[in-house]
Amino acid sequence: MDVASSLIISVYIKPRSENQAKDLLRNDVKAKNDTSGDILNNTGIMEFQPGNGQLSISFRNMQLKKIKRADKKGSEAVTEEKFCILFQSEFSVGGNELVFQVWTLSLPVVVTVHGNQECNATATVLWDNAFAEPGRIPFNVPDQVDWSHLADQLNMKFMSHTGKGLSATNLSYIASKLFGNKDSSMVSWTQFNKDTLSGRSFTFWEWFYAIQKLTKEHLKDLWNDEAIIGFVSKNQAQDWLSNRPMGTFLLRFSDSEIGGITIAWTGERQEVWNLAPFTSKDFHIRGLADRIKDLNSLVYLYPNKPKDSVFSKYYTSTVESVLNDGYIRANLKTTLPDHLTTSGEMERQPFSPETVYDMNPNSVQNMDELPMTPDMSRGLAEMDLNHLTEFLPDDMGIPEIDVQQLLVNSYIESRVVMD
Repeated sequence: MDVASSLIISVYIKPRSENQAKDLLRNDVKAKNDTSGDILNNTGIMEFQPGNGQLSISFRNMQLKKIKRADKKGSEAVTEEKFCILFQSEFSVGGNELVFQVWTLSLPVVVTVHGNQECNATATVLWDNAFAEPGRIPFNVPDQVDWSHLADQLNMKFMSHTGKGLSATNLSYIASKLFGNKDSSMVSWTQFNKDTLSGRSFTFWEWFYAIQKLTKEHLKDLWNDEAIIGFVSKNQAQDWLSNRPMGTFLLRFSDSEIGGITIAWTGERQEVWNLAPFTSKDFHIRGLADRIKDLNSLVYLYPNKPKDSVFSKYYTSTVESVLNDGYIRANLKTTLPDHLTTSGEMERQPFSPETVYDMNPNSVQNMDELPMTPDMSRGLAEMDLNHLTEFLPDDMGIPEIDVQQLLVNSYIESRVVMD
């Protein structure tokens, strides 16, 4: 039997603050008993894996019960405070003749108490994991980094969450959000996640993180199909669309609405319109592809792809769903204000002559929209309507009116005008 397989090695873990991690590296005998909180289910037995010859352990029900935070450093936020986990173990070989005490520290972690802290906590972990130097004093990181290094990290982050990375054009636009018109290649932590963007109430990272989250949860397939240009400015989108045919549209991430995506399209007079951004809340109600399907003003995905050839596979089935109580579920539909609706789309709106209706006796419809069936013709022929002439004044000079023929002729004339 392999010696390793006969060992029983217990491992237990403890939370450590940044200062405690520094003390541990200076004097592990003194610092190994320090702790910054309590972790439940923090012990386990390492198991030998014959396949790779390694010992491993899994903590499946570990839970942080209590955490002690350090005093704040200046303007440091709670989501910037770093902790780590200390893994400790002790085992002996040869009847306790050789006793080994081993330990190691995890990568930094951030402790949060609410989901709204996730964004900023992720920024802290990303910056530390990406830019910390080997052998550093816990948890020192550079205050600023070169844009090219940050761009690589953003690309890898976006790819891991959405399945497709960022193009050079995407990254160029993202850089403009950080630098504006400044000629610089260095990005500071403050620029990244402390200072708000010009004219906005959110930071660069909050803007990028919200787009990444929206894409992952609602737009992943469309992003991978390259149906979304995404990272392009409003002005650039208008330049691209201004010389395209009416109904050409593109999808871009909003500059003003955090976690929003908007539709820009070419109108009847070559003007470019921008729809108010959709957010995650909207897509929980109706998906982007179905919203695009709803809008007949949208015809070609930029530069010239018919929209159905791109989005039809993502449309929700239009088959009526009858609920258990016999009711039919109503469908929501995205519409545009009347003054933005093209003439072709107006003709297809409900109650237009081209609309086909069910012949339901309870429907409120114009008779001109209904075809003349044989039953309707027989009904008119059998109706005794000539008695209506009794109510006409005697001095009208009309001796007799064939009301039946008058109604039939009126219907025929109306159909000719409509056709």
